[in-house]
Amino acid sequence: MNILFVCTGNICRSVMAEFFMREGLAGVNQEAGVRLSSAGLDAEEGIKPPSEIVDVMRDYHLDIAEHRAHRLNRGDVDEADLILTMTLHNSQRLLTGYQESVDRVYTLREFVVEGEKKSRGLQETDPDMRLSKLRSRIRNVEGWQQSERSDNINDQLRLFFLHYFHVYDHELSVDDPLGQSREFMKNTAEEIRDLVNRVMGPDILALT
Repeated sequence: MNILFVCTGNICRSVMAEFFMREGLAGVNQEAGVRLSSAGLDAEEGIKPPSEIVDVMRDYHLDIAEHRAHRLNRGDVDEADLILTMTLHNSQRLLTGYQESVDRVYTLREFVVEGEKKSRGLQETDPDMRLSKLRSRIRNVEGWQQSERSDNINDQLRLFFLHYFHVYDHELSVDDPLGQSREFMKNTAEEIRDLVNRVMGPDILALT
């Protein structure tokens, strides 16, 4: 299973998510079957994370100082089984260039909130099988009949926008901590850590 985290610059939020998940999977049997990466829609290739973000992550005994920003490209998208963005805006922008990934793109918060809800009664214990089931369940929209569903990209995009703009009435994004106070950065790290742990947990992907 290839999981890709995406934010704007790939120097704060998506890096936090990638490193928190790496930590969570360390020593777990499924680790060998999970490939993690991160990228930024507007990343300046090769730049370092801000020192403030590096310091915040050191509070969790995680060293991200050697991370270098990577700009999202076609190969990243094609290889990913699950793409978790930090904001709804990230998802929308990603889909303007990679429409065919519509059934693999979710905000991190969406995948957690809806994943925990839609996984109820899910019998599969294999993470890959669980992901396959969850993707179809989470992207399902009330009123969208099974017979109407199609592999056509336009139909998939219609489903995506129905999903976001007619179903949701809660916040879907993780705010950008860049340029904010250290307290804000720490709160963002805590938020992402909690969401990532829930993705890995038994109620969603059963990675841990």
